[in-house]
Amino acid sequence: MPKLRKRQVLERVFLVESVRQYDLASTFLRFQEHYESPRFRRRVFTLEQFMDWSAGQRGDFTYYRDWAGFNIPSWVLEPFRAGMFDPLLDKERALLDLFEGETEPFYVIGAVGDGVHVDRATLEHELAHALYTTRDAYRRAVRACLRGLDTDGLERDLLALGYCRQVLKDEVHAYLLTEKLRSKRDQLRFAPVRTRLKSIFREHGGAAALQRVVHRARRLG
Repeated sequence: MPKLRKRQVLERVFLVESVRQYDLASTFLRFQEHYESPRFRRRVFTLEQFMDWSAGQRGDFTYYRDWAGFNIPSWVLEPFRAGMFDPLLDKERALLDLFEGETEPFYVIGAVGDGVHVDRATLEHELAHALYTTRDAYRRAVRACLRGLDTDGLERDLLALGYCRQVLKDEVHAYLLTEKLRSKRDQLRFAPVRTRLKSIFREHGGAAALQRVVHRARRLG
């Protein structure tokens, strides 16, 4: 069974790391998709049901290769603890055990790492999700920044990737903040917004949290 490492990176925000992407993705899959799948959000489902649906959508099941970062609010863990998703995988039980007795609410992010090295871009993206959900002032600032902006094309791309509509605004902000946009036109059009989002991320402690984790990795390495 994969070894999972847990550490607090912001107040009420915890990073879970595993060395291999496969191990991390297979651990988080049902938790993540219970949170943001267009088909399975807030529904109980088996791993086989998700795999069959995903393969039908994409022509093959590639989830463990596609996803290296994860984020879930603590309420997602509750139906798993309550036995609604039984039988649990051993790795799903291990994730639950990491947060046994933790006072809610809190937020969990996941990234490939070994306690020393962690992917900076993935961590920044997942920290953005954590701040958006857990910090009202951050969420208000992001929404004000994006107000009136035409993000229809980006939203269509995100829906095609497998996100549900309920998390689209959060995903739009995280993608604009951290991901390379596909077209030069969009890169230029969204450049001022990205600059402002970076500033908001910094003002609300995201950049400092990112730097603490990365600096620790450099110091220990």
